[in-house]
Amino acid sequence: MNSWNYVKDFLGIIALIVFSVLTFISLSLYPGSYSIAFNWLSNLGNIYLNPMGAIYFNLACIITGIILIQFIIQFYRWDTGKLFERILLVLAILLGIFASISLIFVGIFPETNIHLHVIAATGVFEALFLSIILMTGAIFNHPKFMMSVALIGFLAVIIDLFFLTILSLPKYHDALATPNPVLPIPGLEWSAVFLSLIWLAALSYNMYKMKI
Repeated sequence: MNSWNYVKDFLGIIALIVFSVLTFISLSLYPGSYSIAFNWLSNLGNIYLNPMGAIYFNLACIITGIILIQFIIQFYRWDTGKLFERILLVLAILLGIFASISLIFVGIFPETNIHLHVIAATGVFEALFLSIILMTGAIFNHPKFMMSVALIGFLAVIIDLFFLTILSLPKYHDALATPNPVLPIPGLEWSAVFLSLIWLAALSYNMYKMKI
């Protein structure tokens, strides 16, 4: 039990490490050229585009999603007892869990099943975007909340908002399902995903450092 209490503080960091390692293993096995600016992350999980490496990216999504569910449940430890902040915290936890489940389904339904894949990917971006905002609002005034974590969250939200705004434009509405887009929109996806995971890792460190 004590060992689990120790490990659970680091689950956000573990999630970042697992996703990064498996994703870059998948990228190293990608045949031909791959551009972070012009290739979607999900191209890595496409068995037709990445026959040797697809399994690693899909596992990255599934395993990371499972880890994040366990970590996001720990957010309850930030409860200050204040009603409004508690409401924000509960909503942040629910949306975070939804985003994590959606990430699992991104791995279960890779790009080759484009309809379900786009639904799952949209769930990740939109739910995690809102979860970061709500979580920051819930704990911003907490005496143990580190402002550096808030800054990372702010950057993640700005990038994610920019990415979602572009995808909402009629011209780019189907961009997630479009291979090799003419604009470097996938670069925003890479930035949004990794900044969000870095925020979760930073929050994990905050919880360990400040003994939340």
